[in-house]
Amino acid sequence: MQATSFQTPLGIGQLLDRVFRLYRLRFGRLVLTAAIFFVPLAVLSALVLGVAMSSYFDLLFRAMDAPTMNEETILLTGGTTIGLALLVAGLALILGALAFLATLAQADATVNGREMTVGASVRAGLTRFWAFVGMSLLVTLIAVGVLIVIYVVAILVALLFAGLLAGLSTLAGGSDLAAVGAFLLIMALVFGLLFVMLLPLAFLTTRWFVAPVVLLTEHCGPVAALQRSWRLTEGSFWRIFGLLLLIFILNSVVLSLPLSLLQFFAVILLTTQLLGAVNGALTGLSYLVSILWYPFLALTLVLVYYDLRVRKENFDLDMRIRALETAVRPPTLPLP
Repeated sequence: MQATSFQTPLGIGQLLDRVFRLYRLRFGRLVLTAAIFFVPLAVLSALVLGVAMSSYFDLLFRAMDAPTMNEETILLTGGTTIGLALLVAGLALILGALAFLATLAQADATVNGREMTVGASVRAGLTRFWAFVGMSLLVTLIAVGVLIVIYVVAILVALLFAGLLAGLSTLAGGSDLAAVGAFLLIMALVFGLLFVMLLPLAFLTTRWFVAPVVLLTEHCGPVAALQRSWRLTEGSFWRIFGLLLLIFILNSVVLSLPLSLLQFFAVILLTTQLLGAVNGALTGLSYLVSILWYPFLALTLVLVYYDLRVRKENFDLDMRIRALETAVRPPTLPLP
């Protein structure tokens, strides 16, 4: 397989076209890399959560018909269900991170025209697992800090508006028109604050978009990976932000929406005996869908990473020079 050419910067359309082409070329190996982690997780989730949730829902609805039922039994069953759900969620975080890193390694090999076995990609992901965990924790702490600051500011603004609206209502003599206007202003304020709260997180996500690829391919630490991604994305914010929106829409509409609709109809149509089992099966199905989603996401991240290097570091020229040096170097001399 030939390495992907990085001679010129790519537009969003060109980049996505290459993603789909590479996806088709290495579909089996990319999907198998993700499936190693997600298939056991899907089976475990369907079995464990299905049985636990079925028992809990059945007990809960029987308790509604028989108020004298032992509360300790209900609490014990509910606690067991929550504990199993947390266990599956913890395993999902660990296996999801490993699947992401292994798929990134396989995607990087695909983009550069290298052959990499599934086992080699898994080992590559394992070597960077703790660095990825550290980076994820660091990003989470920063995001939480940003949200706390925004939340405090939002409360102060809400109090200011509340005082302003109270004053306007007093001047208007407590009329119904003033009350409607106050309600509309409060609703506009709430939606405006929600939008403002998302902007800083969207900005950080865009600037750190290729940090996982940097962490894996350049073998640097979490802080260095975030700093490197910040430098690479400088000057390309709106292009990457647009790509991020497309990825979000694709994931939400094509993948998440059908599962959400199935879960909604299950709640309406199914009996309590079947509801828990179906919810467990749908949770397992969501992990199976990730087998198809992770290769697409990994290829997109890797191609964006190399495209940014073309734009910022003349990476295509560096590749040509390396290829020329390799071609003309006498076989007796060691590689640089």
